[in-house]
Amino acid sequence: MLTMTDAEGRLANLGDSAQITASGSYVNIMGNSFLMPVRISGAGLLQFKGRSYRGAFLITQRAGLLNVIDVESYLCGVLPAEVGANWHNEALRTQAICARTYVLKQSMNRADKGYDVVDTDADQVYKGAGIETAKTNQAVASTMGEVLTYGKELAITYFHSDSGGHTADIADVWGQKLPYLTGVPEIVNYKSPVSSWNAKVSAQKIQSAVKKVTGTDIGTVSEVQVSEVDEGGRAVTMTFIGSNGSKSMKASQFRTAVDPRTIKSTMFTPSGGAFKVENTTTPSGLVTQRKAQTSGNELTFEEEQGIARMTSEGVFTATELIDMLANPDKRKKYYQTGIGRAGKSGKSSQTSVSQKPRSKYGYSIERAGDDFIFYGRGWGHGVGMSQWGAMAMAEQGYTAEKILAHYYPGTSVRKIK
Repeated sequence: MLTMTDAEGRLANLGDSAQITASGSYVNIMGNSFLMPVRISGAGLLQFKGRSYRGAFLITQRAGLLNVIDVESYLCGVLPAEVGANWHNEALRTQAICARTYVLKQSMNRADKGYDVVDTDADQVYKGAGIETAKTNQAVASTMGEVLTYGKELAITYFHSDSGGHTADIADVWGQKLPYLTGVPEIVNYKSPVSSWNAKVSAQKIQSAVKKVTGTDIGTVSEVQVSEVDEGGRAVTMTFIGSNGSKSMKASQFRTAVDPRTIKSTMFTPSGGAFKVENTTTPSGLVTQRKAQTSGNELTFEEEQGIARMTSEGVFTATELIDMLANPDKRKKYYQTGIGRAGKSGKSSQTSVSQKPRSKYGYSIERAGDDFIFYGRGWGHGVGMSQWGAMAMAEQGYTAEKILAHYYPGTSVRKIK
């Protein structure tokens, strides 16, 4: 039995189902008008467009139809939508902490919008109670109230499907500067359904994307260049050359303007034209190796964290990074070398490299007729946790807390009431 309450305190029993239409500040139910906001609740799960939901529905003029639900129940409808229900338990626990922190952080910033999060990957995917599983619900229950913090504040726990080998610096994607979202290498090898991909994009579509972002019509596009890459090989800046001139923009902006489901990431694999880099830049295409397994040379988690941090701070040269990747058993030696350069804290000193290694000129995207062919790795914006990377770490014995510490350096897991 459905029960409805409107803004004026009017009550109505709606039976087992009801057809509802909205107009202005009122909803019409069975020929009667009720003032918004209108709350609909029931003894069991609610149904809407073939999906089941816990909690209640709230219809508002500003935000439309909302599912009003407690955070823990909400997460039960997020986990199986965001990651595989049969994933390793520590990966599920990691996602639960990450998703809980995300929704709480977002709710603090959206009071003026009348809602906390949307149910798509614009925030995090939520599909209600119909997809819940015992295993994902247990992961939520086992982490109840646990969130990720940086200092005294909730962290911003952006996440994505697959980093392609190295996560992105948030400054390169959205312009923010956050010390725990500066980009880290994956420390365990893995394969995902999007470990490699390619996309064909027409010159016309690229021309439209450039105009959409910059407001400039560069004319018929003749060349697309990746003109700056980060230390992991991810495209940061792209330059587009057309019959009316050229224009540069962030690679992340270009990806979004074209279609982020077509160009799945900005971790491109060079294939068209020479890959010209400065000596301080790590070549694109490198994938970090699994932890060294040799007895005596195996790094502790803290040392792996130190390697990742020092890599992001530019402590190692490109030659040294390549040597580490090709010879994992040397990582212990390079960790000690890095400590000597950066100081015992593992942080860069005033005399060490303070800027992330960047390429000031990269390579051209392959062209085939009127189309440009993008080859890449991974899926998503690349900021924060890589879900497939977290899964690989979990399978290698890392706990949720250590996985989160890797992807969000300097943060801590805390329990709130």
